[in-house]
Amino acid sequence: MNLKKPEHYEAIISEKNQLMSTIYHVRFSLPSSKELLFTPGQYATVMIDSKTRRQYSFCSDPHHTKECEMVIDVAPMGPGSKFFLEKRVGDRVVFLAPLGTFRLADTPMKKVLIATGTGIAPFRSMLLNEVLRSSFLVPSKGYDELSFTTKELTKNKELTTRNFSLYWGLRHEEDMYWDKEFQDLVGQLVGFQYFMSLSKPSEKWTGLVGHVTDHVLKQEHNWEMTEFYLCGNRSMIDEMMQKLSAHNVKKEQIKTDLFY
Repeated sequence: MNLKKPEHYEAIISEKNQLMSTIYHVRFSLPSSKELLFTPGQYATVMIDSKTRRQYSFCSDPHHTKECEMVIDVAPMGPGSKFFLEKRVGDRVVFLAPLGTFRLADTPMKKVLIATGTGIAPFRSMLLNEVLRSSFLVPSKGYDELSFTTKELTKNKELTTRNFSLYWGLRHEEDMYWDKEFQDLVGQLVGFQYFMSLSKPSEKWTGLVGHVTDHVLKQEHNWEMTEFYLCGNRSMIDEMMQKLSAHNVKKEQIKTDLFY
C-alpha cells in the first residue's frame, strides 16, 4: 500500500468531549479545500508552539476525509496536555499528517491487537475501517441492526470470515471508555473477540484481572498463523515481545507502536 505524503493542515475543533477524568476525545473539521487521506494506524504531529511538537494517532474512520478524531490523555500534564486542556470548540489547530507505517498487513493471518491505555486509538480506527471493508469481519446480524457500520457492507457480495481479536489493558474501572463499542462488535460480527483486563480493579470487578499480556498467551495458540499488533507503553511492548519470541513467533509477524 502506498502511503500518502504528509501535508500541513489547519483544522478547527468541532467537538471536544471528556471521556474520563484525564481522557478527551477531540474531533477536527478540515477546511473545504482539504481532504485528509490516512491509513488506519497512522498519526499526526500537532504543532503545540513554534518549537514543540506532539504526536497523536487518529482514532476515526478514515473514510470521513473532511474530519478526523484523536484521543488525548492529559495525565502527563506536559505541553501537549496543557495545549488541549486550553483548547475549546472553534479553536484552530495545525498538524502535519499522515505519518507513520503502523498499519494492518493485507494477509489472511489472524489479527491480534494488543493495547494499553490510549494505545487503543489506532485500533479503533482499524476496526472502523475493517468493518466497512468487510475483508476481515463478517456481519452475523442483518445490516440494519449494525450500530457500528453502514449499508456499504452490502456492496461486497463475497465476504470471508477471518479471526480478529482485541485485547485492552487498563488499571481501574474508571479508566474505561469505548468499552461498549467493542462489546457491541462481539455480538454483531463473526470472528471478532474482545478482552478487557484491569490490573488494579475494585472488588466489584468480575472481568479479567492482571497484565493484558498474560491473557493473550492464554487465549492465542496458533502462533504460526497470527500477526500481533502492539500499541501502548514500553513495558507492555517489551513484555509481549519477549513472550512472543519464547513461542518462536517470527519478527515479521509482530508490529509495534510505542505510545509512551
